[in-house]
Amino acid sequence: MASVKIALFTPFSPTIGGGSVIFRSVLPHLAGADVRWFYLSSSPVDAPSSTHLGPPIMGGPPAYDLVNTLRLFALESHPEVDRCVRAIRDWSPDVAWVNAMNEGILVGKKLLDAGIPHLHVSVHDDSAGLAIKSRRYRSLASLMDRRNSQLLRRAHSVDVVCNSMREYYKHRFGVDAGVVYRYIHDLRLPAPRDASAPAFDGPIIRIGHVGSFYNSSSEVFAFVDALRSIAASDGIQFRFENYGGVSAMTATLQAKFPEVVENAGNVPEDEVIRRLQSAAFVYSMYSFNPRHRLFRETSQPTKISTYLMAGRPILAHCPNGSSTIDMLTRFKVGVCVSTMEQQGLIDAIRSILTFALDREEVARAADYYCGPRSIDYLSSCFKSSQRTNLEAGFAGSPTAP
Repeated sequence: MASVKIALFTPFSPTIGGGSVIFRSVLPHLAGADVRWFYLSSSPVDAPSSTHLGPPIMGGPPAYDLVNTLRLFALESHPEVDRCVRAIRDWSPDVAWVNAMNEGILVGKKLLDAGIPHLHVSVHDDSAGLAIKSRRYRSLASLMDRRNSQLLRRAHSVDVVCNSMREYYKHRFGVDAGVVYRYIHDLRLPAPRDASAPAFDGPIIRIGHVGSFYNSSSEVFAFVDALRSIAASDGIQFRFENYGGVSAMTATLQAKFPEVVENAGNVPEDEVIRRLQSAAFVYSMYSFNPRHRLFRETSQPTKISTYLMAGRPILAHCPNGSSTIDMLTRFKVGVCVSTMEQQGLIDAIRSILTFALDREEVARAADYYCGPRSIDYLSSCFKSSQRTNLEAGFAGSPTAP
């Protein structure tokens, strides 16, 4: 790809969250791309080729936030958005790349209105799905959905975070998006003996979890209760180790079940992977709350890439229709349990403890979810942008993978 200037805008810091992980994984591998990352956050962070544009517009005191959110999504006018758009245009990019979340939706639309040659949009979480989950923004979900659909329909190219989101936007909006997962350039999987059978650390059976529980505690409490029931009946000991920032929920979980739960806090990913390789299995969940249906059906846990690199069986605890089930249907790398009932959870835990994980299946899953397809798709989008600059208008989106 010949040199192309790309201005990436996110309404969050380059160092926080699953979306940032995806962007950081792909940016160094876009050949010929000169990318500058423009972002909103409470304070600047140490990130290469980046520009801090100020604090987020959304958030803060409820009354203040309501005014700003209505300006963004109802009036589609805000001076801080105009300032962000000017800063991006002053850099004279060939491509504007925006994350379709919160302020990013209006920034993208304003860049199109200003005549940006090529707008690429990434969607990591559906805006309406996030709004419905929250109390503060629930009443604005329909409006956010409408603005998001308008942006996606106007964008020159789009990527989403999983196949189910791709199908959802194709059906609802007629948008043909590509799927971009986290890219692992130097993918190293465990040795065959590490991936073929449970590895118990002495008398303690260790279970790993990375990242967020999506502010939903009942599923995790039910899971730990099932662990305690097996421990009592079988005379064994479990240790459920949670890696990532400690929230009020995870602190409560550890306080209630100190004999089972350990919050390890923020640990470098390389070290997390090393520790997970001695776990019997890893845990991933989605909320069973009916209001969270759209979120769980159209999102993809970034932790899955970490789990695949650790090479441990995955226990997915989520309702039918959740995106994680697609992964476990496509590749035999774990067990799915779609119940909150204790006996069902006990049966699933016993099943995952005897699950025979095949290294070749892990390798196929890792190539699918962490391999170069994502880079190939993004490169095809940005090659299209170069044609756009030469032709009178965009000739069509690249073929989605």
